[in-house]
Amino acid sequence: MNLPRAVHMGNHDRGASLVEFAIVAPLLLILIFGIIEFGFVWRTQLTVANATQTAGRIAASLGTSTDADYAVLQSVEQSLGTISGLNIVEEVHIWQSNGLGSPLGGCGDPDAGGTNCNAYRYQPGSPGCDWFPCPNPAWQDPPDLGGNWGYTNTERDVVLDSDGLGVVGVTVYFKHSWITGLMPTGDVACANPPADCWSNTGIFRFEPLLFEDST
Repeated sequence: MNLPRAVHMGNHDRGASLVEFAIVAPLLLILIFGIIEFGFVWRTQLTVANATQTAGRIAASLGTSTDADYAVLQSVEQSLGTISGLNIVEEVHIWQSNGLGSPLGGCGDPDAGGTNCNAYRYQPGSPGCDWFPCPNPAWQDPPDLGGNWGYTNTERDVVLDSDGLGVVGVTVYFKHSWITGLMPTGDVACANPPADCWSNTGIFRFEPLLFEDST
């Protein structure tokens, strides 16, 4: 006995729909996971960018103050600690710029530093603060800078004179872990900063607090 033609065609359509769904579903899931992943990446990048800009403005306003670097690091902590998680940060570099956005000389790492740059590694539990080395002047005087760009350097002066004002850059190096684990590139581990990290940089001209006659 043959089944009615309508029933036979209905079963065939349902089978075809299941096959089509099996083909499309993985692509749809990949698209959804991709949107989620890059949404979190965008959020992290935006949060770090805002934190870097705020830290750079603090560096530009404090200049040769002995707590300038420490205030910059505290600003990074406050901006990222409650929003994105400070544990994504590996290092913060505070460096002298040539005015075109390029650093003058290399920075090195917090163990070596540089002549025109101070590097600090986020290291919770370090003596005096959560950074190594710790530039907290209340804990150590003079503070332990992660380089040789000291507060007495004329490039950090906030005096407007015939030489103009120096330019400071702040770079935050950070890592990122993918949520789904489906990204072919793997996590941004930042195991050897700054070589394998993501970063964001803010560049500012020092704000003049004192004015000198240049004539």
